[in-house]
This record gives sequence, C-alpha cells and structure tokens, in this order.
Amino acid sequence: TSSKNKYLSTVGMAAAFPKIKISYFNIEGAAEKVRLALVLQGIPFEDHRINMPEWEVLKPTAKFGQVPLMYINDGAPVGQSYAMLRYVARLGDGSLYPQDPLKLLAIEEAIGLVDDLARAFQPSFFISTRPTHLGYPEKYNETPEGKEAIKRLRTNFVTSLLPMYLGYFTKMLAESGGPYICGSTFTIADCTLLPALRNFRRGHLDHIPVDCMDGYPDIIAYIDRVMSIPVISAWYAPKK
Repeated sequence: TSSKNKYLSTVGMAAAFPKIKISYFNIEGAAEKVRLALVLQGIPFEDHRINMPEWEVLKPTAKFGQVPLMYINDGAPVGQSYAMLRYVARLGDGSLYPQDPLKLLAIEEAIGLVDDLARAFQPSFFISTRPTHLGYPEKYNETPEGKEAIKRLRTNFVTSLLPMYLGYFTKMLAESGGPYICGSTFTIADCTLLPALRNFRRGHLDHIPVDCMDGYPDIIAYIDRVMSIPVISAWYAPKK
C-alpha cells in the first residue's frame, strides 16, 4: 500500500461514501483531477497504481482499451476521467460542481480551455511516446529525425502555444476575481487546471523548461495558492 493509500484511509467517513478504486499508471496524467476531487472532499479511495507488466495484462480487456478506470462498490469499471470527475464531485457538499447554471457554465468553459491546452500539446507528446498515432513508423521517436521533430514541436509549443493559453488563463483569473479559476470557490475546474499546469513545470518533459511559466506571475501565484491548500499540500508531500 502506498503512502497515499494510508493517508486517504484515515480521511473522511468511509461509511458515508461508496467504495471507490481508481486504477491508473504511477503518474499524475488523466487520473489526477479525479484523485484531487476525492482528496479535497475527504473521500477515501484505493489509489491503484498500475505498472507496465500489469497494464499489458489488463489492456486487452480494459474498458475502451484505456485507463484510468474507476470501480464503485466493486462493480463494473467506469471509463472516461471527466465522467469520473463529475460523479465524484457530486458525492460531496456540491461546492466542487454546483447546481447553479451560470456557475456551471463558467466551470465548463474553464475545463474546455484546459482541454484545448492539452490538445495543443498532444502532437509533441504522441510523437515522443506513440509515433504510430501520428502516422510515423514505430520507434520513429528514437531516430535522429524523430528526436529533431520532438524538439521542434515542443519548442514551438513553449514559444507560441503555451504563452497563448497562459494569457487566456491569466485573463480568466482576473475576470473571475479569483482566487480560483472560477472565482471564490475551488471547483472541478481547479482540479483540472492544477495538474495541467504542473505538467509543464516538473522538468520531466524534454525541451519544456521548468521556468516556462515564469513570465506569468498570476499563473505562478495561482499554482502556489492551490498547492498551499492543506489537503493538496499533504497529497503532494510524498512526491517532494
């Protein structure tokens, strides 16, 4: 059992919530927004981290051939991380995903923009991990031409695309009045945005410098604010 599993098993009132298991790789990725929504609401869950040998066994029968997967009360697997996120957000007091139509509209707009950012990065991600998805030969990423293409795409992302989206998020923060992306209340939009921004500052992506957001002080301040929330700080503490 990971340290996170032990931490989460002591949070919240297990009897008040369904039994939840999240299966995903030992990375933040698509599952992190769901994990954060669970953590923020004090909902215990099994944080199942899959290694590659396990994935090779699971993949042929995995729903939609992908992870993350969520299991509720040991039932059938549920796919699609955004569906999981919205379901989990309904288990709490409603603040993460309120009923008010205008608040929902703002949240969904922000989530859509995060998704646009992810799609903007996708070509330079897939070319380095799954080049066949883009019509390149297998292991193209290991060739000199492939390595140059990765560098070119990621350099363009950092110099052109990322600044555009950081500008959009800066404006969104200003218009909402903060301190969170949709105003005074932390929502699933923040669960989605935080991991997306962290992804480009953690130094794990070639040709994406850790200081790529340093020119956007409002974004850095936003990340620092969210990371300072006690349960989020505790969640990431083992990774430091």
